[in-house]
Formats: sequence, C-alpha cells, structure tokens
Amino acid sequence: MRARSVHWLDHAHAVLSRRRRLFAAGWGDEGVLERVPTIARFSEPPRAAAVAWGRPRPDGPVDVTDGSFAAALPGLPPCAGTAFVRRIAPRAPERGRRRPVYVALAASGDEGFAARTRLFRPLAAREGIEVILLENAMYGLRRPPGQRATAIRTVAEHLLMNLSTVEETRALVEHLAREGYERIGVVGFSMGGTSAALAAAVTARPLAVAVFGAGRSAVPVFTEGMLSVSVEFEALGGPAAARARLGALFGAADLDRHPAPRRPDATVLVGGRRDGYVFAEQVEALHAHWRSSELRWLDTGHAGAIVYRAEALRRAAVDAMARLDA
Repeated sequence: MRARSVHWLDHAHAVLSRRRRLFAAGWGDEGVLERVPTIARFSEPPRAAAVAWGRPRPDGPVDVTDGSFAAALPGLPPCAGTAFVRRIAPRAPERGRRRPVYVALAASGDEGFAARTRLFRPLAAREGIEVILLENAMYGLRRPPGQRATAIRTVAEHLLMNLSTVEETRALVEHLAREGYERIGVVGFSMGGTSAALAAAVTARPLAVAVFGAGRSAVPVFTEGMLSVSVEFEALGGPAAARARLGALFGAADLDRHPAPRRPDATVLVGGRRDGYVFAEQVEALHAHWRSSELRWLDTGHAGAIVYRAEALRRAAVDAMARLDA
C-alpha cells in the first residue's frame, strides 16, 4: 500500500481476515474471463424476478419473509442457480401508495443475512422503509461444494458473483416496480456498495442510491488496498502479472464506463477518510462522475464505519430515499 493514514481497526481486520485466502485455485474458467467485458455492459434489459415468497413471521415491529427466485445470470454453477432473499417490512399497515423499499446488497465476506439485518432492520422498524436482502451467489445457501466459507476459489467465480449480484438486483427492482412500488432504492456497504452503484448506473428506472465505502473502481481494492493481503498472488502467476490482469478484468465494470444513475440528486455517498480498503480518492472520483450526488465523510476507516457509525450510514439511506420524492 502507498503511505496513507489508515484507521487502526482496518489494520486489525486485515490481519484477522487474511486467513480467508482469495483465488487460491487461480484464475478459473477462461471462458468466463473472456466474456466479462461483454457481460459487464449490461446491455440487455432486465427481466422481473419471479419471487416465490413464504409466509411472513413477526419479529417485534417488523415482519420477516423469506423468498427465492431463479438466478438472472446464465453460467452460474448449479449451487447458485437459485437466488435467496429476505424481506424486512414494517408491521404497520400501508396507507396510500406502497411504502419505500431498498434492495440491500452484501459486503465482501457477508454470508447470510445476520449482519445486514443488524445494519438495516432499523430502516423498517423506525423509518417505515422496507428492506430486501439478497444472498450473493457463492455465499451462504449458494456456496459451491468445497469452498471454505467466503474464500472464493477463483477469479472467475468472484466475477460471476459480482455480475450476478448486479443482474439479480436489476431483476428485483423490476419485480418491485411491477408490484406497484414507486419509491425503490439500492443500498450497500463495501462490495455491496459497489454492486449497488453499478446496478443503479445500468438501470433505466430512477432509484434512490445509498453507497457506503465504495468508489469509482474496485481494482485498487484487490491490487493495492488491505483486501489484497488476502489474495493468493502466487496462484495467479505472481504479483506483477496478477495485478495487471486483475486490473483489466475488474476494471471492465468501473463506474466511469457507465452513465450516472437516473437520479444522481437522490444519491448519497459515504466515505471513510482513513479507509484502508477503499481509498478516499476513489470515493471522490465516483462523486465527481456522479455530479449531483452528495458526498459525506466519516473520520474513520472501512471497518469503523460499521462498528462506530452505523447510524450515519442509515441516515444516508433515509435521506437518499426522501430525495427521490422531490
């Protein structure tokens, strides 16, 4: 890493998480890698997800409902062919038009729904905003056999996870619009923030967007930032060659390759000034590309944003959704 002020908690998190070795099995399916630039354009219009919802179960002031639908991206391994979602909705009855709703996406290593439930449940419990959590392909119930927890084995599998998250988010947005929701948003932290930002950029519908700890490009995250200490560069042919190719592959989805969201004025970006995973200059670059967005800074790092400043992240989501009505 280049010399920069990094919060101590990011250093500690990097040390603890380095056992989760990424890409230990190398590059993976070359056919997938060759298709990445084409897939990352997301030129085909999305199809609405046909979500099969279960029965709601009460949890204090909210109802929790699990559902599933067929994965939107072809080429996923069979274990990931079904997408799993969880809806957290206020128990109070709707009045007038449907209440606002966010699709909330997972950060790197965020398997299952527990962590995002803690972060986003207050939106439903206190703010009257529904939240739909999407389980990433390759994580949790969609984990490939033999994979250890969230240690993605190949670059190809990681890219499939990222691309499928965006496609499934677009499919969920279409599903919600057909169900009558008028105020729809996407929200996420870290990798989830990057996926939310890309989904908003390639969706024709106006969305509220709340992005935490994400920037213009994911490339520095894997090649320079603290996540890079978990990458098995030797399995990818050595650090120099690996960084160059990772840059080309992950760079295919850089946000400045796409237009700004349809409502950049309903977008709130939150960055950490001492973030060792997503550098401040990358957050600034995304804000410069999305000119009408608001950028808010927290004097903390990547991990500290969740540990210490979760309420500031939720407030950004509330404010972005409110601006969608303006």
